[in-house]
Amino acid sequence: MVKVNVATLKSELSKYLKIAKNGEAVVVTSHGREIAKIGPAPLISGSPVDWSEFKKKFPGAKPRKKGTSAARLIRQIRDEE
Repeated sequence: MVKVNVATLKSELSKYLKIAKNGEAVVVTSHGREIAKIGPAPLISGSPVDWSEFKKKFPGAKPRKKGTSAARLIRQIRDEE
């Protein structure tokens, strides 16, 4: 775990983002107190989609007619929530 104060983080942001990207936690401090933690983002693109879970969560997420665009389907899902 790496600790860094706000001023240093601001001036060397790229360096600390690379550290976080590589899996190490970066703790941000202000006046000696921990105020935030930066870490790597979870991998989403590498995980397969479980369509059965998707269908359970969004049972009405089926195109109403042939040719419905993906954008329209996504808007329908958003509007139903």
